[in-house]
Amino acid sequence: MIKGVLFDKDGTLLDFNRTWLGPYRQAANYISAYMAQPELGQSLMRAGGFIAESESWRSDSLLASGSNAQILDFWSGEIGQPIAGDHLSRIKTIFARAANHHVPALDDLPGFLQGLTAQGMVLGVATMDDEENVRGMLASLQLTEYFDFVCGADSGHGVKPEAGMVHAFCSACALSPGNVMMVGDSPKDLHMGRNAGVAYCVGVLTGAHGRGELAQYGDYVFDNISGLQRLLETESPIADG
Repeated sequence: MIKGVLFDKDGTLLDFNRTWLGPYRQAANYISAYMAQPELGQSLMRAGGFIAESESWRSDSLLASGSNAQILDFWSGEIGQPIAGDHLSRIKTIFARAANHHVPALDDLPGFLQGLTAQGMVLGVATMDDEENVRGMLASLQLTEYFDFVCGADSGHGVKPEAGMVHAFCSACALSPGNVMMVGDSPKDLHMGRNAGVAYCVGVLTGAHGRGELAQYGDYVFDNISGLQRLLETESPIADG
């Protein structure tokens, strides 16, 4: 029986492109400006996995599923020098602001989460963003009350696709992995669930990865998280789309 649901944040609770594409471009263009290289911004986006022609992402792209620290380290390598000092502070601010200018994956996200908790589900968030940013997002969308567990890439539980975030959720909420469903928009989310031994790994299409890619790793793939309602009610195979 499923007792807990662990959600990824970006691309799962939030629409990925409508939340993060703007901030990533802003940060890349900021680097381009201070390096005085006009084409550098586009190059950094492309190197991070963004396909400008289709506004889509390469499979398992760094920008789509990496932590803020991983992205900054990668971009530092691309420009041949560390992003540090005031430049680092500026980019961290851009990323933090994205946590306050987000687009939920569902119009009535609070109502959806309330429905899950009414079913007795314990809810958590595990993100590659920083923990402070996800807590800010939950507060601004008035979602904090629905979540018993929140962690980020900087919370000390490892990073995806390692199993640490799932194990921390289970430990904090007195759950076993076999009673947990992992929900995310990227292969890293689903691999994390597999590595932790959860009951179900569920992919959603509100992020940067397509149905075919997620279907390779997930037990189910839904257009968005609303598909979970039926799955949790039946816990039997469901066709979607």
